[in-house]
Amino acid sequence: MSDPLAKFHKKDKKPDEFEYHVAQTIGEIEASSPDLKGELKDIIITGASEFEGKHHGAIRQAVIIFFHYRSKNALKKIHTRLQSELTKRFRKPVVLLLQRTIIPKYFKTKGQQKRPYSRTLTKVHEAILDDLVYPTSILGKRIRMKSDGKRVFKVLLDPNSREEIQEKLDVISAVYSKLTNKEVVFEFPQNRDFPV
Repeated sequence: MSDPLAKFHKKDKKPDEFEYHVAQTIGEIEASSPDLKGELKDIIITGASEFEGKHHGAIRQAVIIFFHYRSKNALKKIHTRLQSELTKRFRKPVVLLLQRTIIPKYFKTKGQQKRPYSRTLTKVHEAILDDLVYPTSILGKRIRMKSDGKRVFKVLLDPNSREEIQEKLDVISAVYSKLTNKEVVFEFPQNRDFPV
């Protein structure tokens, strides 16, 4: 088995004990699953943490693993399989996310380059939501204002994948709330052809 630290890429920091354990676990999966080996060798981990938060009064636990954005294509190919393998080993839900950076509206660089749209707060939060529900498709989004002024993001998911994702929705909502400070509610329309 290769060195777990080779899978990590952290600027000016060494991985902590839990991150090292995650890298080791992914290394074990790579060694024991020949069909995942090709894609796993191209994956770079940028961070990992254990998550515990309250959602609708219940405590939700999960493992959040961040991957380098360059690992996107390799990760998408094996996402479902890797997630289920990691869930078995950690005995709690595992969330796989790509590492993204939000750039402030007014930032200075040498060439005074304009901020890329993909680095805006809105776009990064949308991308996090896409990562959390992957491979389920998002069919639509709504913002509902509560009487106390709070916003609730209502997300409509593909009803065909209801069985696969239904049990993870509470954890996904709790993780999304922790990462973005936004409340999200998931719903499934009766069919895919609802008016947008």
